[in-house]
This record gives sequence, C-alpha cells and structure tokens, in this order.
Amino acid sequence: MATAGRREKGTGGITRMKDGRYRAYLTITPDPSDGTRRRVSAVGRTRTQALERARAKARDMEAGRIGPKDMPTVGEWLDQWVTDAIEPRRAPNTTRSYRTRIRIDIRPLIGETRLDMVRPSHIRRIENRILAGDPDDGLGPRSPKTADVTLSILRTAYDDAMAEGIVTHNPVRMADRIETEEDELPMLSPVEAAKLIRMEPDRKWRLMWRLLFVTGMRLGETLAISRDEIIERDGVTCLNVEWQLKEFEKDVVIPPGYRARHLEGRLWLTRPKTRRGRRLIPLPHDLAMELKAYTMTVDVPDDMPVLQSKRCRPFSRDAVRNAWIRALDGAGLPHVRIHSARHTNATILAMNGVPDLVRKSLIGHSDIATTDAVYTHVDTKALAGAIDGVERLIES
Repeated sequence: MATAGRREKGTGGITRMKDGRYRAYLTITPDPSDGTRRRVSAVGRTRTQALERARAKARDMEAGRIGPKDMPTVGEWLDQWVTDAIEPRRAPNTTRSYRTRIRIDIRPLIGETRLDMVRPSHIRRIENRILAGDPDDGLGPRSPKTADVTLSILRTAYDDAMAEGIVTHNPVRMADRIETEEDELPMLSPVEAAKLIRMEPDRKWRLMWRLLFVTGMRLGETLAISRDEIIERDGVTCLNVEWQLKEFEKDVVIPPGYRARHLEGRLWLTRPKTRRGRRLIPLPHDLAMELKAYTMTVDVPDDMPVLQSKRCRPFSRDAVRNAWIRALDGAGLPHVRIHSARHTNATILAMNGVPDLVRKSLIGHSDIATTDAVYTHVDTKALAGAIDGVERLIES
C-alpha cells in the first residue's frame, strides 16, 4: 500500500500538461544492444489512463514488440509531430513556418533517415547547408538566425520523441554549434527617418511612418489600430495595444483557445504573440492629434482597423511594403526592411538613456524578468517622457 506523499511503485512520474491531460513516465530495463537507459511515456485524459498506456508501451518494448521496424523516419515523425503537437496549439503562421523549414532544410538531408539513427554529424550537415547554401537545390547562403530556428524546431521535435519513449537521446543537443555573428540589421538614422516622414506626400502613409518610428510598434500592431485602442490615461493619449493584423492561408486551421477575429479574405485580427505584447504606449501630443483627426475621416466601427486602403479595406502587408519602398525611393534613402523602424526606435530609446524596464514596456519584448513584469508598474508619465524623446529626435 502506497503511503501518503509518495508515488505508487512503478509509476515513475506523472505530470499534468498545459492542455489538462496527464503524461506518465516509466523507466524500463536498459537497451540490451548497448546498455543505454530507456524510458517510455504516454498521455491520457486522466492520471490512471496515462499510467495504463505507459505500462502497455513498456510491456511491448520489454517484449521486443517495438523495434527498428517500428521506428519512424525523421520525416514521418515530424509530419505527425507538427499535426498533433504544433498545429492545435500554435499560431497558424508558426505552423506554416515549421512546415516550410522542415520541407526546405530538414527533409532533403535526413527525412528518410530512421529517427534513432540520426547523429550529431547529421545536425552539422543541416547547419552547414543553411549557412553555406546548396547550389544543387538553388539555395543561397542564409543567416545564422535561419539555422537557429531550423535546429530549434528539430530539437523540440526530438525532445517530444524522447518524452514519448520513441528515442533515448537528442542528437541536436549533442551537436557542437558553429560560432557565427548575426549580421546587423540595416536601419535608418533619426535624421533619415525624419526625411522619410517629411517627404511622404500621402497623409495616411505619413501617419503610418510616424507611428512606426515614434512608437516602435510592430507593423501588424500598427495596422490593427482601432478607435477602441485610443484611450486617455493620466491625462495622456495612449494606444492600448490589444490586437495585431495577420494574414493566414485561406484554409487556415485556428487552434482552440487562439484569439482571432476574421476580417476578410486572408486578413485576421489576433492577440499579440506574448502577454507583454499587450501594452500601453503614450503618444506625443501632435501625433495623438493627427491620429485622432485621421480616425474621424474613416467610416468603420470602433473596433475595426482605422488605417484603410482607398477601397475602404484594411491594408495587406504587401501593400504597406510597396508603399514603404516608394517612400524610400522618393526620399533618396537606402532600401531597408520596414521592421527596421522598430530598431530605429529602440536605438533612440537606448541613446536617450531610457531605463531598461521602460524601454521593454514600450517595445513589448517578452524577456522582461518575471518580477519586473508582474510586480512593477511603469508610470504613464515615464513612458510618455521616453516617447517624447523619440519624437523630438526624429522631428528635429
């Protein structure tokens, strides 16, 4: 009889997952071929169901009923993993990104390799192919960031395969990483940003460029601004960032619990990707007045995006990027990504000596320490002062 506070003998361990289900772990006899430790796990709606399934899997493995012929290939496991573990729980564009990275960078090299036969050398080949390119497949060299994302996907897939008891080790974690330096993102200086805004002839684009440079908002957040998000706090006009505009495939699968509102076609409003993405951004007086005046010219419901095309529809990202390139050309400025406006903003905040907590609160990064994020309130006036400093430098 099990005593209080101790696990029942043979259970190994049982944890509750984020979706409410339980995962049971069991350690079984070492692999007879090489003596390595073996562990199995299984998931169930209840603790008892998870434990029963894990014990059944352990019996099959001990009896030799799960062997090499049952081992999936890397491609087979990744297909199942994305469908079962990623698609129901992650943003649709994240799922699409995972499938793209798997198709382009993982399958060509190890897709047909048995999951338990992948070695660190395979992982290094994937990384080398991304960084150096592969002319045979028409691929040029890509960034260390692409390599990091690709290997992170494969690493997580192997972690889940270990938790399921399918494999006993993770070759991605065993591989040495190539030391590289990420290329610095080209961006406009404050003077160049001011020139871009000043030389923009179209009112709505000029407003959008000001918002991007002064607030540091992501493009999707800017495109989602509605009248409901323009609020007054402590006598300061603020943007209460609640939504972002996203483009999904027509046959998109929206995961349960994923907050999304369909607008039209491929356009959706979704919550920012992290809790800290939902934040308060004070607006300088002149920018607040310009935004409020513009909203009065647009006939849309208060909870709908106010930045609209000539056909009274929310802007697609392609339309904004095309306008951005035209604006750069018109101002005689180098071609930089529109996302670089966020980097210009962050650089100005740092140049002005804005404290880390204030800067991260404005930018909406997810790496604020838990104590700061949960227990520290950033005063609206402090936020407003930081934003005013950005506008003064850009508008000077």
